[in-house]
Amino acid sequence: MTTTDPIPSTTAAGGRQQRRREQTRARLIDAARTLMAERGVDAVGLTEITDAADLGAGTFYNYFQSRDEIVEAVAEASVESLGQSMDALTANMEDAAEIYAFSLRHVVLKAITDPLWGWFVVRLGVAHPQLIEILGPRAARDLRKGVDSGRFSIPDIDVATSCTFGALLATLHLVLSTKTEAHADELFAQTMLCMVGVPAIEAQEIASRPLPALPEV
Repeated sequence: MTTTDPIPSTTAAGGRQQRRREQTRARLIDAARTLMAERGVDAVGLTEITDAADLGAGTFYNYFQSRDEIVEAVAEASVESLGQSMDALTANMEDAAEIYAFSLRHVVLKAITDPLWGWFVVRLGVAHPQLIEILGPRAARDLRKGVDSGRFSIPDIDVATSCTFGALLATLHLVLSTKTEAHADELFAQTMLCMVGVPAIEAQEIASRPLPALPEV
């Protein structure tokens, strides 16, 4: 008869401890995201984060060294997964205008369906580099593809990327504040396509195409 050796207790204990650490870190990130969405990034104190997570004040420094570090973690958890999903969605698309439009529409729809996420992005804003570091290279990549393929007519990629971000944050703020959600994603994508040189009638057609769901990543 074959017997299976039991898992050493030290290994099992280590696994439980790691899971607890991950759960505690996630509680801190969730609490920080909620508070920052409600008040703005710079208006939230570290003690408020631990209080909201129902943890001791000193617990914070077991996982993060500063406010900037937890902001980076919140941005990573909140935005990077969306960016990866959009990368997967558009990986095999050929038309740069469709890639640009679909990506922008998904960001707007994410804010509409998850207002807490939307307010966090708005209040994180362009003043904090984490948002630019996560989505900036993706936006610049899509714009460059449009220029290289002759689809877009813009004089400068960096300026166009900044315009995209500024318009995106302003639109999210408008949608969340006024709840003008009907076709907001399509209208925003159509406007931005016109900005990069796509003719108005074509921009409207591209922006109103059926939007594929984001794949899980």
